[in-house]
Amino acid sequence: MNLIEEIENITGKCISCGFCESVCPTLSADGFNSVFGARGRVILADFAIKNNPDELELGDSFYSCLDCYACVNVCPAGVNAGVVSELMRELVVSGKAGKKNPVAEMIKTSIMNYENPLGLKEEAASWADGIKFDECSTLMVTGQMYQMMPYTRQINRIRKYIDEDLVENVASALNSHISLIKISRHFYDRELKMKMESDLRNIVSLLQKSGVKFGYLGTEEPYPGMFLYDLGYIDEFREYAERVYALLVKKGVKKIIAIDPHTYDIFQNIYPKFIKNYKIKIVYYTDLLDLKYRNFNGNITVQEPCHMVLHNNSFRAIDILNSVAEIRLPERNGKSTMCCGGPDELLFPDISGKVSMQRYADLKKKSDNIVTICPLCYNSLAYDKNVWDFSEFMGKLVQNK
Repeated sequence: MNLIEEIENITGKCISCGFCESVCPTLSADGFNSVFGARGRVILADFAIKNNPDELELGDSFYSCLDCYACVNVCPAGVNAGVVSELMRELVVSGKAGKKNPVAEMIKTSIMNYENPLGLKEEAASWADGIKFDECSTLMVTGQMYQMMPYTRQINRIRKYIDEDLVENVASALNSHISLIKISRHFYDRELKMKMESDLRNIVSLLQKSGVKFGYLGTEEPYPGMFLYDLGYIDEFREYAERVYALLVKKGVKKIIAIDPHTYDIFQNIYPKFIKNYKIKIVYYTDLLDLKYRNFNGNITVQEPCHMVLHNNSFRAIDILNSVAEIRLPERNGKSTMCCGGPDELLFPDISGKVSMQRYADLKKKSDNIVTICPLCYNSLAYDKNVWDFSEFMGKLVQNK
């Protein structure tokens, strides 16, 4: 089945009932512009593949999809508008539908050249200075997600004062001279950088106190390639994933400990589709924790990460939180949870900000204390000091043996 047939197979099931629009985070964030909602994306995709898609300007509609998969859980026909968006981005990248996104092109080129979306591979390892890791076949993989948040936050602050056409022109120029992207190392939120590095060290501490033995590749650690896959660069992702997997095999890795949902999801569910005889076991770090905790004096609410609860991955984090505090989940929770907006931060910061503000308000209605289990969620929702990353929250409650 070719790409257009795959899209047609999904869009043909749509009955245009609109249930998906009730849960799509980007629809209201873009002023209820129908092409920025789940149903609109399915209708647009169906129209595009039947009407000379290379003549249509439609990339932004599909690039702005958060891939949270909230839509499929309310669709009576089982249509996943997120998958439609993923396939349409692949069609855009192939040159058969609309124009490529200059920022996406820049990110792709940086990953292929520097194994990091912003050319920050070396900077992504500095948090671990002085930490003693084990030499074994189990490897902690950071995915470089915690490390990139301070840079994306600061870059988006600057973007607010720059015309979007200029942003695209700069991205195009950087794509042509990709070594210049390393200037991004000078643009980061200092407070958030300290916070993210502290969270990384908290994760290591929680695992080591639980008796888990694991290594870390440091400056050799590559970014797993989420953006390549999410933005539709499938051929590049296949090449890149093979490169990453070859490195892991060379290092004798048998098990990966993932510390963020996006990294877990791609190694658990995406890599096996592209890598023949993929044999590495993937585990989420919260599932390995074996500690005693004090009770938290108060109640909390939790932002459940889409790439765990909506992508059908399971983990113990909620059970651990439930053992130490009263959890007051927001109205949208579990299979109805709402995305934090984080995946749109680099390409559509305005939409990302509006989605995150709405989700923050929903969570605050339930408790003043918000716990996140994903660095993107933390970065998107940290509007006050009572938003906690799981590693920091639980780290403060660990009882000394």
